[in-house]
Amino acid sequence: MDDLGRIVVVAAGFALWKGGRCIAAARWADIRRLRAYRPAGETTDAVRLGVDLADSTVMEFHEAAPGFDLFLDRASATLPGLLTFASWHPALLLAPPGGEGTVIFERQPLKRR
Repeated sequence: MDDLGRIVVVAAGFALWKGGRCIAAARWADIRRLRAYRPAGETTDAVRLGVDLADSTVMEFHEAAPGFDLFLDRASATLPGLLTFASWHPALLLAPPGGEGTVIFERQPLKRR
């Protein structure tokens, strides 16, 4: 099995560690979109979370990675409008792998006055 990494969550943001090294880190304010999906060819029910950041990079979190639940818990308190786990996870497990998935959060652009 691939190294799923470990998601480290702090008050200001989060990081993905693999092989004992931090490979990516961001602040909560850097998140532009969260998309939950099941990749094509996946042989388990494991869900992935694509974290689209303001600088156009994408971090990918695996549901089985340590820290995944803590990330979603903190995100629910930090990202207004984040869909609840119960509202998207069961339906995603019933959908075939390789689909578009579900956008569970999308930051709205600031309105100018």
